[in-house]
Amino acid sequence: MADWDAELALLEDLRRSRKEFSDRVCAASLSREESVLDMLRLEASYQFAEFLFLLRARDIDSEADIERLALLHNQYIVELTRDPAKMERMGLGRDRALEAMFTADTLPRLLQNWREARGAIDQSNLARFLMSVMSTETCRKMVIACAEAGFVARTRTAYGTMLVQSTGVLEDVFGLTLRDFRQRIQNRL
Repeated sequence: MADWDAELALLEDLRRSRKEFSDRVCAASLSREESVLDMLRLEASYQFAEFLFLLRARDIDSEADIERLALLHNQYIVELTRDPAKMERMGLGRDRALEAMFTADTLPRLLQNWREARGAIDQSNLARFLMSVMSTETCRKMVIACAEAGFVARTRTAYGTMLVQSTGVLEDVFGLTLRDFRQRIQNRL
């Protein structure tokens, strides 16, 4: 069993970090409504925060950056549909994966929204990016909870779509949690 001590300590640190993230997100929430806090405690909250953090950390800032990300996303989906075993492991159907691709209709909308307000993503396009980790409905519910918590702004456009733009809080909480996790690991070495 001594061979597993380092792995068990790492697992303990990982679980502690996930709990810290959940606690910090709930503490940072402007809403104290239990239904909002319940949504913020879900895995989807962590995954949404990770997505936003990665946009910031990878400096996805310009229209060209978000277009490149969308094209890489499409490439990932094409590769994924060629691996039915992987899709099954992920719990994804072929139709759901293909619906998450950016098309000649959806890609220009993504780019226009980003161009008009850096970081703004139509809620349906956000669901496309997150399709491998949550359903469209879970994404919608998460965005609503995050808006009530003050983590994103939701704005209805003249076209009837819902625009989502981060306030930066989720990325900050995620980044702080990662730094603390890294520090705990470094302190053990």
